[in-house]
Amino acid sequence: MVYEARGASEFGWYEASLPAKERKQRGHFSTPHALIDQILDACGYTSSADLRHLRLLDPACGSGNFLACAARRLGLAAHTWGLDQEQTLAFIQRNLWGLDPDPVACFLAEMQVRSALEASYGALPGTFPLHIHQADSLALFWQPCVDLLLVNPPYLAARNTDLSHYRRARRRGQADSYLLFLDLALHVVRPGGWVGLVLPDPVLARANAMLERAHLLREYTLQHIWHLSGVFAAGVGTVVIIAQKIPPRVLHRLSWARTRWRPEQRLLAEPQLARQVGQALLVRQPGAELRYLLNHKQGRVVERLRRALHERARPATGDGWLVPLERLVSIKRGEEIGRASPALRPQALQEDGYPVLRGGVDLRAYARPQSSLWIERAAVRKPLERYLRPKLLIVKSTERLQAALDTRGHVALQTLYLLHLREQDESMDTYYFLLALLNSRLLRAYVYHLHTAYKLVQPQIEQAVLAHLPVPWGKPDARREIAERARALEQVCSEASPGVEWEAYLASLYEAQERAICALYAAVVPEIVVDKGVMFYG
Repeated sequence: MVYEARGASEFGWYEASLPAKERKQRGHFSTPHALIDQILDACGYTSSADLRHLRLLDPACGSGNFLACAARRLGLAAHTWGLDQEQTLAFIQRNLWGLDPDPVACFLAEMQVRSALEASYGALPGTFPLHIHQADSLALFWQPCVDLLLVNPPYLAARNTDLSHYRRARRRGQADSYLLFLDLALHVVRPGGWVGLVLPDPVLARANAMLERAHLLREYTLQHIWHLSGVFAAGVGTVVIIAQKIPPRVLHRLSWARTRWRPEQRLLAEPQLARQVGQALLVRQPGAELRYLLNHKQGRVVERLRRALHERARPATGDGWLVPLERLVSIKRGEEIGRASPALRPQALQEDGYPVLRGGVDLRAYARPQSSLWIERAAVRKPLERYLRPKLLIVKSTERLQAALDTRGHVALQTLYLLHLREQDESMDTYYFLLALLNSRLLRAYVYHLHTAYKLVQPQIEQAVLAHLPVPWGKPDARREIAERARALEQVCSEASPGVEWEAYLASLYEAQERAICALYAAVVPEIVVDKGVMFYG
């Protein structure tokens, strides 16, 4: 058939023919059939199951990949029950529903479903209607009426698209389009029914998805979270959520996998991919975040520290308390210009300006920053004092926390955060102490396990994340010791080409620093146990 020859069975007819820019603007990225089959398996929607009374809906069906895969299974089930062609078609017509506002997509979805059925039954009657309708499902009034809802909704950001005409958007405030479909899915499924959701991975932890996550965790038993890269060419990570509309048991544990997508991969059948986390742990998260990594040993330490920051925070005086980083420093960003700006030039061509630092290019943990570019004096828009004062610099667009201390007056671009001490005396010991913490394995794990791990493509450290990092404040002697060791580490890391002896010295120095930092945190949170420089939650 022409359909198979064009390879559209995998990516969809209509979407594959659109220019890449238009596909991104309209959110047209079809789900691969190999992934759909695994989603259907995970939802128990198999040809050996009793599907006779299960109504399936795709409220954003596009060119019909979900519907075609489901139709094939319905056809196989009908064979098992001994239904003839007429009975089978009536059965499929009653139980398979798709909606999309694009009439071309609806036409192609119907063609794809017909092609799937004709492979088993030959030519179908021309008058045989399917319930694939041109309609905007977000604009309809719904009651719980679906036993299985499958959807890969368009991802249209609220900042670029006006969604205010939808009731669901007005009711919940600003929301990206995929959140409106998630809200729809959670309301239209009957008790005991299932959802199979293919969503962009910001849904796991971004604040604007908090309401939907709380609803999901409260009323649904989550069975699987698959966090995948490489599913679509849209520049976003993907998360597949499989859940049943049954309130979760207290001790229920869900399965999660984090991997690059490959069509031959069997997410349900490869035990090395599967990990588990208790749904109750997710419910306890402050914004109902789906932080599946917290069930690791390191994740449990991170979770305990997060809770301890709220339980044991005190003013930045005394011993044995955690304080949020924002209590000690102000956090700002650099110049709002891009790396390709004509205001940035090599020093030899710059007559009047300042050395400028770029995030992720000119910064290495502990090392003194080195700049290869200068910025014109007239191009600096923010107060010069922001740059001339001593400052800690943190890379923004990364999944791993890394920091350096700048005392040479570099200007910085917006890809770096600038941290200045709030105290007027600007104690360099405090700068070096914080430099050590911000480069420690513990705070790197804290940021990763709680925040950046949940965006596979272009992760970023948000300013609010930095502001609430837990700092063990107290024990001045311990802080001074850590600060002195940070000075030594800075010197070694700033060497152009350290020799073998320097490398060995650096390794031993770094491990001693890590042990001291772990001990400082463990002194504040006694439930945390330090063994050979590694922290566990005891």
